[in-house]
Amino acid sequence: MDEIKMERTLRETLNNCAEGLQAPERLKTRIDFALRSGEQQASVRRRPQWGKKLAAACLVAALAVTGAVAGSGVTGWFSATRWDKSWKDFAQTAQYAQEHVAGAQYVSSFTNGYEFVTGSESTTDKRDDGNHTLESFTGLLLTYQKDGATVTADIDPVQEEAVYTSPYDTVRTIADIEVHYREMPCIFLPADGSVQPTAEELEQQENGEINISYGTQTREENTFYRVSWIRDGLAYSIGTYDPGTLTENDFFQMAQEVIES
Repeated sequence: MDEIKMERTLRETLNNCAEGLQAPERLKTRIDFALRSGEQQASVRRRPQWGKKLAAACLVAALAVTGAVAGSGVTGWFSATRWDKSWKDFAQTAQYAQEHVAGAQYVSSFTNGYEFVTGSESTTDKRDDGNHTLESFTGLLLTYQKDGATVTADIDPVQEEAVYTSPYDTVRTIADIEVHYREMPCIFLPADGSVQPTAEELEQQENGEINISYGTQTREENTFYRVSWIRDGLAYSIGTYDPGTLTENDFFQMAQEVIES
């Protein structure tokens, strides 16, 4: 996730990770990726509860997943990549995908002009409320750029305790696949608790309307734009913090190009 993930300018070193891990640009910081009564993460749906102070680091993963099934014990996802498992060569990325993410669909470029820049192995830890790793899985992260703007595509194996959809999604059917689009308001706060969310924001978080994350120096607000779907046991997500001229229709078009690839 080196030069990847959502054009976030803040790249934070992962102090507690194994040597060789790097923080992707897509991760804005350590993200609180909590859930409603234990509900969170990525696959089946229930209600997301984004609020606990869990040092989960991958915002994109958190946003692609809206919650975890209650009782699963998972309250956060921490995602990272290695310098030695990132490739600027599309063929190398394709080889990795063939070996480790069987059946994954992806493209080298989109008709709107976004072209492949980097591919990376993405490793994600599922963590409990005590920040202990319960299980890990690997996927594929691809970065695309156009005129300096960046979008990233995540492809991960579906996790049975995860919740992937939201009542706030716009849904279309493409090739018999349900594709979801969402513009998620995000609030980033200092991890030391010096700045607190308002009561209204906490309620919005409980309802899955916004995402509150922790790890910045000051309060910041942004919006994450993403389209996502599930196919043949894999969860797909294409997203960015800076959509530029991309519209909702453009995101659905990009999803269609991947689905039909």
